[in-house]
Amino acid sequence: MTGSRRSASIAAACVVLAAGTVTRAQALAPIAIADVLDRAGAYIEKYEQQFSAVVSEEHYTQSETRIAGFTRRRELKSDVLVINAGAGGWMGFRDVYEVDGRPVRDHDQRLTTLFVEATADTMTHARKIADESARYNLGSVIRNINVPTMALAFLRRDNLSRSTFSIDGTAKIENTNTIILGFTERGAPTIIRSGTADAPASGRFWIDPANGRIVRSQLRVSPAKISATVTVTYAAAPKLDVWVPVSMSESYRASGGESISGSASYRNFRRFSVDVSTIVKTP
Repeated sequence: MTGSRRSASIAAACVVLAAGTVTRAQALAPIAIADVLDRAGAYIEKYEQQFSAVVSEEHYTQSETRIAGFTRRRELKSDVLVINAGAGGWMGFRDVYEVDGRPVRDHDQRLTTLFVEATADTMTHARKIADESARYNLGSVIRNINVPTMALAFLRRDNLSRSTFSIDGTAKIENTNTIILGFTERGAPTIIRSGTADAPASGRFWIDPANGRIVRSQLRVSPAKISATVTVTYAAAPKLDVWVPVSMSESYRASGGESISGSASYRNFRRFSVDVSTIVKTP
């Protein structure tokens, strides 16, 4: 997004605080970090197979507050698509079709159509749609990390060596007893970038130790002049063996006292079949 008010950016190569019930967990048997990572890694591999090429309907509310007390609010409705691009990792696309109750285009599921009718230019066109939709974000922070599943990239087996991990306790979320797995990214280049600079991430995952299932994820990143926190809560969905993102909230703090927050919910999950890794990617 461009414009005179745009002064900082956070961009991801490839998903925010969600409301939920947290109570004292029942005692869990001690478990080694290596075992947690192994089960989570296996779950992420399954996740990439199950959730790739799934479209959901997003209802998303953003608000921006300036130091002088000026506040803006925006409501977006979008199609959100997550695809597995093979070695390139996951890619998330948001296609906004309604802003503050006014349609900005027909709700024609053009992301779905785009990938079903994949061509050599598919990825280029999809990125243009994502860039077009990003301009509806409120505030001066240019960002594309506010899509579901972003944090899960750090649990991919290929990315585990980038971070250090710790077990930070236990918690019961809804009816699931979880291990809290903390992480801090150490490797470079980082998965998330701020312009051309590295933006190391940290955060936590709430994981069912029995099967590696991700119940909640929290991602934090603090590049120059920005502080961002994005957390997702997951739940079961029909016809999918993995839990899907059902709610998201996010917060950003920028220089000059600007505060941005967002809250989103997801529904109407539907899948289409396309092997994105076979598409010829154009610059």
